Amino acid sequence: MRSFLAKLSTIEEDNLTSRELIIVDYIKNNSKQIVEENIKIDELAKRAKTGFSAIYNLLKKINIDGYRDFMICLANDVEHAELNIAKNDENVANGYINLIKQNYTLIKKSNLVKTINLIESSPRIVICYWEAVLRGPAMDLSNFFYNHGLNVTLLDSDWDSINNRIKNTQTNDLYIFFTKYGTSTHLAKVIQAIKKEKGKSIFISGKVPSKDVELNASLIHTLIVDGVEINDKSVLISKSLPFHYFNDLLIYHYLNSEKK
Repeated sequence: MRSFLAKLSTIEEDNLTSRELIIVDYIKNNSKQIVEENIKIDELAKRAKTGFSAIYNLLKKINIDGYRDFMICLANDVEHAELNIAKNDENVANGYINLIKQNYTLIKKSNLVKTINLIESSPRIVICYWEAVLRGPAMDLSNFFYNHGLNVTLLDSDWDSINNRIKNTQTNDLYIFFTKYGTSTHLAKVIQAIKKEKGKSIFISGKVPSKDVELNASLIHTLIVDGVEINDKSVLISKSLPFHYFNDLLIYHYLNSEKK
């Protein structure tokens, strides 16, 4: 599902410039008007009191391909905001469905194939959950690999345990990290150390990763962990849901890929 707000949720505000924050604020407060009037980029820049380059830089940061794609994404947001969604239990169901749809369009299937190739070429796999809430999906994936005969270890973010493991890294050992965030300097140093030891790493997060992570990770998957379709603060969707969905996609492709 194309959604400006969903893609915006994948980046921390700290990674946006002051001009980009002004643009975001204007778009959020005037999205319906922008769509209804089909405002062009020059007019949006004028109304937001900024320049073309700041708008294009913002769209690039959240992986929107140009202004036309932005208008389509924003139109989808406006449409969903105006839907008269039924209350109570159906809101929770819609929250789940919308979050899965958003991730369905965001997850690159080609990267899933690359992930499987890394898994199949790795002598050992370490799966690490950076926050306790992600222990469930990390354990599920670890159990799946173990049941299929892979050499796999499950770790949390304990610094000593991770460092001891990295010191004994063999070439092409694979580390898979689950995290809600993308800017942890601690985790960035871990991934850098893995690369130095000639290991591989896959970074699965709910935010766009920092430059250091992007530079050193072998592969990156960015998920959407915050649903934006329902304006009901009483509807709380688990932050682990997108990671379970990612696991299920990965497992499906793993089981149906051609084995060498």
